[in-house]
Amino acid sequence: MILSLKDHYQFLETKNANPELFELINYRITYDTLFLFVLIIGFYEMLTKPGWFKTIIRIFLVCIVLATQLSGFIPIEDFYYGVYNTAWFSSVVVFILALWKIMKKASR
Repeated sequence: MILSLKDHYQFLETKNANPELFELINYRITYDTLFLFVLIIGFYEMLTKPGWFKTIIRIFLVCIVLATQLSGFIPIEDFYYGVYNTAWFSSVVVFILALWKIMKKASR
């Protein structure tokens, strides 16, 4: 959440510094949805029992956050959007798994 707020304030500074240029640029805001993706994956991490799978989910979450923050230093074209799409796909899979786990416990 803190990283999303940092990106939002950086966006506002850029918008206020160059308002005439800002209207010409197609600026995709992805930090708010990235926060939701990480939140969904984190929620599923809280539902899982302690073990190796929970550790892998935590490492994956840290990799997503670090990769998005350090994507400017990595010389791969559109690296940020690759990480963003990976987080999107993972959150959809985790959402389905969480629903399955919740429905399984509700049917007992």
